[in-house]
Amino acid sequence: MTLKRPPSPELLERAAQLLADGASQRETTRTTGIARETLRKHFPGNGWSYVEGGRFRALTRNERNVA
Repeated sequence: MTLKRPPSPELLERAAQLLADGASQRETTRTTGIARETLRKHFPGNGWSYVEGGRFRALTRNERNVA
């Protein structure tokens, strides 16, 4: 089992900015490389609800069918 280092303060600041701008935890993970579990620990309550995720999915599903 390998232990990973905690994210740097700069990386956490970037994640906080992305979440404040409305990015999902999944998008923030892709952008910063911080695990979603770590984001949940450092930023509780900043993720999308199931309803918000469903609305986003419905919007993006329609866009994919057009392209």
